[in-house]
Amino acid sequence: MKAQFAAASCAALLVGFGLAAAHAEDVIITPLGAQNGEFCALDRAMIFEDPSGVRILIQPGRTVSGSDDPRLGDVHVILLGHVHGDHIGDEIDIACNGSGGTSLAPSGIPNIAEIAAGKNSAMLVGGETVFWLQERTSAALGGPVGDCGASGITNLTEVSRTTPCAATLRPGASRELQLDGVPTGVRVSTVAVPHSNGIPAPFVNGDLPFGLTGYAGTETGYVIRFSNGLSVFWTSDSGFFGDMKLVSKFYKVNLAVVHIGDIFTMGPDEAAFAVNNLIKPRTVIVQHANEIATTGGVVNPGTRTERFIQKARKPVIVPLSGVPIYCDGHGKCTQ
Repeated sequence: MKAQFAAASCAALLVGFGLAAAHAEDVIITPLGAQNGEFCALDRAMIFEDPSGVRILIQPGRTVSGSDDPRLGDVHVILLGHVHGDHIGDEIDIACNGSGGTSLAPSGIPNIAEIAAGKNSAMLVGGETVFWLQERTSAALGGPVGDCGASGITNLTEVSRTTPCAATLRPGASRELQLDGVPTGVRVSTVAVPHSNGIPAPFVNGDLPFGLTGYAGTETGYVIRFSNGLSVFWTSDSGFFGDMKLVSKFYKVNLAVVHIGDIFTMGPDEAAFAVNNLIKPRTVIVQHANEIATTGGVVNPGTRTERFIQKARKPVIVPLSGVPIYCDGHGKCTQ
């Protein structure tokens, strides 16, 4: 029996080693949604891990349970396209239908600021958001939070940090993100996208007239170029626009993360047109669908997610929470 157990354990280790070796040069994308194995209404957050070790959290939103969420691990960088509540995390909500969350308004500290303070993350934001985010993260930390700094022609930003920071990255600009002592890293560029951007009133110091939000400048999307060659266009909450073609051509985009929720973003028809005719990536990850998109990990019929998959002429991956997605440098992704 002991011999059989030892043999089985050895086989399992070999399989695990083989899988790790097979994905050693892949970017690993892990969705952090409301329910494990599903794609739910408020799912926004994703962790991108570069082969160099740089780990980027995109839009922590409402489904990450603060910096103590065991799924997070190290968070070297947080990217934020805009400051709407479902992206900064104005509450914590782990219901798949997106109802019944616990508001963070009484504290005045959104989820992103608490996570950055707890993880000593570098936050990159566009618009007019940076000083507000520094102040809110300072409130969470109980100490000052400053700029992240940048050096050289590549705007090298060191992300092996002992304190959090926040920095501006406006359209057309880029930063090189590296861990201390690692010669390769990730290059992040900002793209202007059509949407709106306003800080929710409970998270603004001082009074606002009823129904108004705090000025936060323009919305942004990102292109993230990883050390293995993967080039990701994260559209953020965007309408579709002709310059998506220019963005894709210049940055040689081979993976698109496309928001399809309609009303607040592109709908599935517009998003499919953008993918098929403008961005033309090798693979697409669908995002921000604002619906219970799956049951048991299978796409529900009659959903926006299903319609997008039917119309997109590219392989589509549905971001099931906790299920890793492995992407090589050519944009070929497996789940």
